[in-house]
Amino acid sequence: MPEAGQGRRGVLLAHAGARPAAGGNVRSIAAMVAATALFTCGDAAMKLVSANLPTGETICVRGFSSLVIVTVAAFWTGAIYRLKDALVRGMGWRSVGDVGSAVFFQAALARMPFADLMGILQITPLSLTAASALFLGERVGWRRWTAVAVGCAGAVLVIKPGSSAFNAWALLGLVSVLSGTLRDVATRRLDVALSPLLIMALSQLAVGSAGLSCWAFETWHTPTSSELLALLFASVFSLTGHLCVISSLRSGEVAAVAPFRYAGIVWAIMIGYAIWQQLPDGLSLAGILILVSAGLYTFYREQQLRRLARARPVAASR
Repeated sequence: MPEAGQGRRGVLLAHAGARPAAGGNVRSIAAMVAATALFTCGDAAMKLVSANLPTGETICVRGFSSLVIVTVAAFWTGAIYRLKDALVRGMGWRSVGDVGSAVFFQAALARMPFADLMGILQITPLSLTAASALFLGERVGWRRWTAVAVGCAGAVLVIKPGSSAFNAWALLGLVSVLSGTLRDVATRRLDVALSPLLIMALSQLAVGSAGLSCWAFETWHTPTSSELLALLFASVFSLTGHLCVISSLRSGEVAAVAPFRYAGIVWAIMIGYAIWQQLPDGLSLAGILILVSAGLYTFYREQQLRRLARARPVAASR
């Protein structure tokens, strides 16, 4: 599931401004690659249990498991005492996006090839670029809009609407991306002084409650010990992955580290084949490559514009 608390891309946004320590890029890249592996393993565990447990039940158990962990940490660090400051409109919208991302992603995860869904998730940086222009007032030039359009074409190759291979559940994967984008845009509106632990706790409360509400529409089963263990592992994998992302972006340069988040698709293909003997077909693989390339170009262009913006005041002062 692509979200626990800050969210994979939400954590990137929240900590992108942190100043890195000199010479920490190698360690930071290793942490980012480890984070993508942890996230993918957590998603794989969720797919395994989805064979026998309904969507709402898996989300509920995983959400409340994560809630317990982060709430204990929030009390331990004292972050919980700023709870009143976190109860703002932006947190409400973030929770809506979080719930949508979790529910739609898990529903798609249970019913479509693992690597294909992970490929659809690669559109997230592009959708966030578009949302930043539309809702946050950020300037996006024609080059990045072109990259967004190219990325959408890549997503079409993965989803393959109208073909015999089309799986309507892939559209839910796309909706989960849009929900995650709402979550990340709302995160940008939150006070930067709020602890990530507090944001994660409120997010998991919303997600777990949404999963619990599905009980009225689903037939729930008592999870086996192995299923409970898998759900617990999924929570720990995801939360540990967030810690790796935070460590990575605080000790290394964003420009050096962020592109390695795309290592997740490599892990997804490897795990998908190892567990389910599934590989993306030719069109899906081509779409994934287009998505990754468009995302990397968007990131490169953003870094280029930042360097130009920093250079202008220096030139003007001469």
